[in-house]
Amino acid sequence: MCKKVVEYGVSCVACGAWFHGTEQCCGDILADAFSRNGSASWCCLNCLPGQKEAVACDQLKPPALLAELADWRRAFRIMADACAGCGRKVGTAAALRCKGCSVAFHATVACTGLSAAQLALAAQSRTWECPSCMVRKCGTVVHGAVVCDDVSNGQEPVPIPLINEVDNERLQENFEYAKQVVWRNPRSLEQRSKLPIADWGGRCIGDEACSFLPASGQSQGRPVRRTDVSGSAYNPEGCLMYARDSIFECNHTCTACDAGCYNRVVGRGVAAQLQVFKTRGRGWGVRSRHPLHAGSFICEYTGEMLLDSDAEAAGLAVDDSYLFNLDGEEKGQVSKRRRTGNEQAIRTGALTEKNPELCVDASRIGSVARFLNHCCEPNLFVQSVFVEYSRRVHRIAIFAARDIVPYEELTYDYGYVVGSVKDKTLKCLCGAQNCRGYLF
Repeated sequence: MCKKVVEYGVSCVACGAWFHGTEQCCGDILADAFSRNGSASWCCLNCLPGQKEAVACDQLKPPALLAELADWRRAFRIMADACAGCGRKVGTAAALRCKGCSVAFHATVACTGLSAAQLALAAQSRTWECPSCMVRKCGTVVHGAVVCDDVSNGQEPVPIPLINEVDNERLQENFEYAKQVVWRNPRSLEQRSKLPIADWGGRCIGDEACSFLPASGQSQGRPVRRTDVSGSAYNPEGCLMYARDSIFECNHTCTACDAGCYNRVVGRGVAAQLQVFKTRGRGWGVRSRHPLHAGSFICEYTGEMLLDSDAEAAGLAVDDSYLFNLDGEEKGQVSKRRRTGNEQAIRTGALTEKNPELCVDASRIGSVARFLNHCCEPNLFVQSVFVEYSRRVHRIAIFAARDIVPYEELTYDYGYVVGSVKDKTLKCLCGAQNCRGYLF
């Protein structure tokens, strides 16, 4: 803060001091101040340490996001050799110094936020890192919170770590990750043998992705050309432009294009930097370390393909928390609950012939999508995408419904019908402003 008259600048909410809105006077704090756009209070470098506890107690913000928001302090503290906790000079006092960036903390519980036991371990460690370095390295600021480096075991193009910053729960031992739907049940394999392949005769269908409807009995297994909608599904960046009843992607029959084709988004797998993390009171959830644009592909809901009748026989109807209707054949009356994503997904691929209904069971086998929580006001949506087949069996693809900020929990609407299960209800814990109150 200089001594000139401030005609235009930013004010500290704690002390009322004004700063010129220039890099010379504000430095890194200028970007932090104006990024808030008046939606949140701002503190100067002198006052922020005193506001630390009020900021950290916000349970709606994960620790990693708090570290990112406060990271502008790091460069200042290093240059001044000041404690990143209280702001006072470290000097010759006992200090805990980050091995990644050399920022220092007074070796006290108050300045570090660590318990006495954690502080003793950190002081002995040669590899201790500050929150800012940790969040860049593994996406969490809690030491020991990374339970698993990659739940996909290398199946996805990018690793998906499992983070638990809440308790000691681990992933169930018998869980098997599956990038795509698994066909093992003999009766479902029999149905698979009857499915027509989406054969595009070697051409790339990037400009025709929205030009077809699923095949019917009259079309002899070939997708039906539609007259009301046509054109591409994705923009050159791979973002879905509009939600559709169904879209078709290029597959192995499209020899005119390769894996880099912009119309192979779902076929390529997960590209976002996702994390599976433990929520407070709602089990496991999913978040992204980086911002996501509206229309970005997030993941595919996978599991074991079953006939609906086999799921009933196996007792999955009693606990169908991970069952997802695939073809959504109209039964005339809703008698059980199933995930559908939305009403549109129910109609997509509806049966036109008397074939058994199929469903995907992700209770023991599945992808990162099985960890997505429900929300009545979600930031994701489900889209039917046909890749290998031209009828009935589509990919259950999940896309961003809007722009999403880093570390915001990713959710979609399960599509359960309230009152669909006789004498049974389940309260919704999504916390949305217009929450329906119950899942079913």
